[in-house]
Amino acid sequence: MTTDSIQNAKVFVKTVDELQPTEQGYDVASKVERRNRMRDMENEMQQKWSSEKTFESAPDPSKESYFCNFPYPYMNGRLHLGHAFSLTKADFSAAYQMLQGKNVLFPFAFHCTGMPIQAAANKLKREIQETYGLDVLNSGNLDEAWEALQQQQQATQKAENDDDDDTDGLPVNKAKGGKTKLIAKTGNVAGQRPKTQWEILQLCSVPNHEIPGFQDPQYWLHYFPPHGKTDLVHFGVHVDWRRSFITTDTNPYYDSFVRWQFRILKEKGVIAFGKRPTVYSQRDQQACMDHDRASGEGKGPQEYTLIKMKILPEGLETLQQERGIDLQGETTEVYLVAATLRAETMYGQTNCFVLPEGQYGAYRMASGEVFVCSDHAAVNMAHQAGAGENRTKVWGQTDLITPIVGQKLLGLPLKAPKTKYDVIYTLPLLTISMTKGTGVVTSVPSDAPDDYAALRDMQTKPELRKLYGITEAMVAEYHPVPIIRIPGGDEEVLGLADFGDMAAVTACEHLGVKDQHDAGKLKKIKKSVYNKGFYAGVMTIGSQEGKKVEDAKDAVKAELLESGEALRYWEPEEEIKSRSGDVCVIAFIDQWFLTYGQNDWKKAVVNHVGNEDTFEAYGVRNEYLNTLEWLGNWACSRSFGLGTKVPWDPQFVVESLSDSTIYMAYYTVAHLLQNNINGTDGKTTEIPNDDVWNYVFLEGPFPESSTIPTETLQQMRTEFQYWYPFNLRVSGKDLIRNHLTMSLYNHAAIWDKQPELWPRAFYTNGHVMVDNAKMSKSAGNFIGLYDAVRGNNVHLFVPVEKTKMNKVAIVSPEDSAVATVTTKKPHGLKEGQTISITKSKHHNGTDIAITGIVSDVCFTVASQPAGHPENSTAAVVEASEKNWKAAEWRAQSWTTDSVRYALACAGDSMNDANFESDNANTAILTLDNELEWMKSVLLLNGEEDEENLRTGERTIQDELFLLRMDDCIVQSKDFYEDMKFSMAIKFAFNDLRNHRKSYRDYHEKCGIDMHADIVRTYCTTLVVLIAPVMKHWSEYVWCTVLKREGSVFTHSGGWPQTSGMPKELLLQDKYLQDLVASFRKTLTKKNKNKKGGKKGEPTTPAVAASKRGVICVQKEYPPWKKQTLEWLQTQWDDDKNAFQCDLKELKQRAKEFQSSAHDELKTNRAFMGVVSFVSGQASQLGRIALSTEMPFDEFKLLRESQAYLKASLELDELTLSNVSEAPEGVDRDDADKAEPGTPVLCMY
Repeated sequence: MTTDSIQNAKVFVKTVDELQPTEQGYDVASKVERRNRMRDMENEMQQKWSSEKTFESAPDPSKESYFCNFPYPYMNGRLHLGHAFSLTKADFSAAYQMLQGKNVLFPFAFHCTGMPIQAAANKLKREIQETYGLDVLNSGNLDEAWEALQQQQQATQKAENDDDDDTDGLPVNKAKGGKTKLIAKTGNVAGQRPKTQWEILQLCSVPNHEIPGFQDPQYWLHYFPPHGKTDLVHFGVHVDWRRSFITTDTNPYYDSFVRWQFRILKEKGVIAFGKRPTVYSQRDQQACMDHDRASGEGKGPQEYTLIKMKILPEGLETLQQERGIDLQGETTEVYLVAATLRAETMYGQTNCFVLPEGQYGAYRMASGEVFVCSDHAAVNMAHQAGAGENRTKVWGQTDLITPIVGQKLLGLPLKAPKTKYDVIYTLPLLTISMTKGTGVVTSVPSDAPDDYAALRDMQTKPELRKLYGITEAMVAEYHPVPIIRIPGGDEEVLGLADFGDMAAVTACEHLGVKDQHDAGKLKKIKKSVYNKGFYAGVMTIGSQEGKKVEDAKDAVKAELLESGEALRYWEPEEEIKSRSGDVCVIAFIDQWFLTYGQNDWKKAVVNHVGNEDTFEAYGVRNEYLNTLEWLGNWACSRSFGLGTKVPWDPQFVVESLSDSTIYMAYYTVAHLLQNNINGTDGKTTEIPNDDVWNYVFLEGPFPESSTIPTETLQQMRTEFQYWYPFNLRVSGKDLIRNHLTMSLYNHAAIWDKQPELWPRAFYTNGHVMVDNAKMSKSAGNFIGLYDAVRGNNVHLFVPVEKTKMNKVAIVSPEDSAVATVTTKKPHGLKEGQTISITKSKHHNGTDIAITGIVSDVCFTVASQPAGHPENSTAAVVEASEKNWKAAEWRAQSWTTDSVRYALACAGDSMNDANFESDNANTAILTLDNELEWMKSVLLLNGEEDEENLRTGERTIQDELFLLRMDDCIVQSKDFYEDMKFSMAIKFAFNDLRNHRKSYRDYHEKCGIDMHADIVRTYCTTLVVLIAPVMKHWSEYVWCTVLKREGSVFTHSGGWPQTSGMPKELLLQDKYLQDLVASFRKTLTKKNKNKKGGKKGEPTTPAVAASKRGVICVQKEYPPWKKQTLEWLQTQWDDDKNAFQCDLKELKQRAKEFQSSAHDELKTNRAFMGVVSFVSGQASQLGRIALSTEMPFDEFKLLRESQAYLKASLELDELTLSNVSEAPEGVDRDDADKAEPGTPVLCMY
């Protein structure tokens, strides 16, 4: 495949069988023999666990229980690597705790409640029956069909636009601002074909002939959960599958459990009914809660005050007679309405703003009033009927009298509440968003820097007024009104000592804001003024004069509402899209809701979460406490969708997050009720009633009304009481703000008298990327779980190369409009590249954040910032470009254990983790090699054989290896306990194998066999330490290589015990390694050629290097060093096992000790070096490092290591000798340099 063909390819994933030998990466990606061999081994172990029921759990009073769980995944598709990443945290923990001897329960279920499945089924139905048709979808010719449909819709749109009349010559934007019917149906951006639900199901490996069945939501429930279970079995999870189930009323047992739960919550008084401001999907015609959303999860309603500004009669006359707006006789009560969060600032209004090109409308309200606002706001208001205020006549329907372009609203005279001006005028503002608020903005220039800058522009720029038809009289005498006094200023951010009583004006003048486009300065001022004004400001005007702003706010709002000059208004905090594709509004609808935030309820949960003895949050406790502060009433019912009917009001369905808070309790009994995952085959003929659930979960009386066998009922209660509370729940971080906190609340309500049954620990993690890139189907790195562990895929990897261009200047026509309209691109950038500004400074010191600038934006670049124009910004530019020439096909399907290893290495924090495919590839090779090595040393023809290993007395190296293993055992255990699996696997696998390699290499150099007991201890230790992560490999080695009975997870030995080898052995190891390095330097120095004595003389030919050496050993330290060690002993504190003081103080004391000495010690330059070195050794080894005698038999260690040293130094002969007994021919001066711990190598 050529570079051009790769670059133009649309296929980024294919199978190994489809690879051609000529394609880049073929040699590596096509080699799957090891992988397939490992997969065969994994299949064998999975069958073993299934037949032996290894992971099935039952109460055992003799063992400590450990119950961990994971939020059941939503079954609108196959599981993928993102699910697997979070899931492994629970699975690793379950396996580890089992190896600690605990009785572990890890159940798993599948979530089907709510709108996602319903929405996907509806979308597919529209595609088949309306948008494309079955023939087109089967053919795959979707691009052509989409193009034809789009052209048809554009033609219709053009015809509608051509019918519009421009009556007054003012600049009018004829664009409707709305979406075509096609785009509205698909929820997609104009010009882009959205991925169809048909294609999404194809990506889930659903055959074409089965896809039409997915138009029925129930079909999803029977298709994906079994596939989910199969995928997880292949993934080797530690699950008791007898307890698995699906949700919704399809499963009568779980349905009964949810109905019981909700009746209990209602009895406890934490469920209420009424009209509440609720995120609402118009397409689905019901509340749209977090799990029902395509975007905007965690966001809710935001309340505003809707300020009514009446258009005066002369303005209405202008609007109708001069500008051609037909209000259909509505000429008395017409208002521009503006949404504000700061009602108390209305005293300072000088004008209002509209967007000249904005699309507005005049909407008739139920009261007979007419509101002029954006369609966005009108739709929200229409759904807020029933709030006790003016709304539309028909709930959910706007009553549009006429559309109005913003240009025609400019210059209209208005009567606004609270302001001192009898008349204010509408002015243009180009930064207004038509999808936030009403499109009409109140102007309070004294305290809003953007308002002040825009008003000042209109007052000082005649040409600007002329452009928009604004007369001087409309702005000239409208001066900012003092309304709030802010004590002090903001010297840290603005360099301003005093805000005065018009903070925005003062700050803008102080920083030299040029105009309304000076965005950087205005943003900084706005943040400072708004924060300090709200929390520290004091009202200087009106009924609340003298009161703090935060206290006056609600009072002024109440006045405006009572006088009829304002309304309450809601819209989403930010755009929220439902899974059905529509943008949600805030509606007042009848609904049942959980009253989260109730004082006593909230207090109980806060106390539980805040207590480290009752709840472990793994570093994010404040996240829960913060959520508890704001989480309030939660709509727990919907009009339709999959799920359980509200028991006392079956017109509603229980919302998907609300039925998922205490289902962990159901796990404890599910296997005693259900024979299959759907609950359609029950072990009991009777579905449990409330009496049964009360008996099982709430210690209620025996349910005489039930026909369920007594033995079964008692067993159900026993199971619950044994397993509850659960010890650990693992989840993605995004569920902290809803599901996890709601679970805490609902446990506290159901078991309000038994807080010991509330959750004990929640662990949360970030999302996972693949090779440092977000998983994406279009990029080819979206990896399904089945494909990862049982597939045969490769993906096209295209490396990205980045180039930084330092010290450039980007020029723009306006000082604040950085990187917009200019003339040239930066030198060195090409089409298709993306650049980002990583560092930037405005020329006067104001920071400007600039990111994500695409290559088709034009720039002018100056090479030296010092000379850049006044309207430019110095920056560091980084260019990113895909290197298609280096593109290659890489494996995207591995083995279960290699994927689990790569996921363990990916990361353990709340930050996004990174799955590195290289780790998965390397793991296959490493595990295979390690297995072969173990077989080679422990087996012969499949049977135990240790003839190549020695037995008997252990050497120092044997014991040192045991000590190294001890460290790995302890460290990995600590990290497993802390849920830091990347570090646990480092010690358990990587470090331990490195120690084994060193042990093997030592014996190979010495030409002696390794010790049989040590090798077997290593193999057993490695198998157990990595079993939580690479469980199939460990189980296989346990059974077939180590020839052990049962399972590695259930054997009586449990976690490996440390050998108890003393840490002093580390001194011997360091001694030996330092000795080799020192002796090599000695040999290098002695073997250098001798140079001539005078300049220009030839070098003397080297004497043949000697290959015969002797190690000279001295038993005692020289007197000065012995004296030093004895002094250091006096500075040691045995109780603390440390020096009496810190290192700095110790060195000061050492200097004083040396200066007071009267012998060789006083002038010895090496003294302080010895103090530093020995104190460092003591911090690791303790008092033994201060001994005046060697802490080990130096001569014995050297004798045992003689062969190793000889091989390492590549000598023909190597002997040992005391200094006094050095053989003839040895340089005595060299030999006499030896001292304890520092022998000398002499060549002769």
